[in-house]
Amino acid sequence: MVLADPEDNTFCVMEDRAAYRGTGPIAALPLDSADPERDAAFWAAITGWIPWEGVGGAVTLRHPSEIGPLLALCPEPEPKRGKNRLHLDVRPAPEDGHLAERAVEMGASRASRSGEFPWTVMADPSGNEFCVLPT
Repeated sequence: MVLADPEDNTFCVMEDRAAYRGTGPIAALPLDSADPERDAAFWAAITGWIPWEGVGGAVTLRHPSEIGPLLALCPEPEPKRGKNRLHLDVRPAPEDGHLAERAVEMGASRASRSGEFPWTVMADPSGNEFCVLPT
């Protein structure tokens, strides 16, 4: 069932499925992708998340502990226009302090306003905004 919150952000209430077991109250975070396979490789490399049995045709990743929500990379219904209403934040482990530079090498870009914050504002290869937080 598709619903909307008070700010008109849509979300789905899902029936119980084996793929969602152990995810908790937030089953999946859908992320539009121009190239789901490419973006799955990107997100796996910067988060350490692993491929997971897909849900509804999406390329899916999950934390290696197999606990918590899935990251579902869904084919874009249309080209991206502007900033996402929801974005991901990534906090690198202390030994991976150069995550933003590595993300750029893998196809991410830095946002022009990135210097305004103590975190680095970036966009993944499909243009989805995300932030790299301090370690």
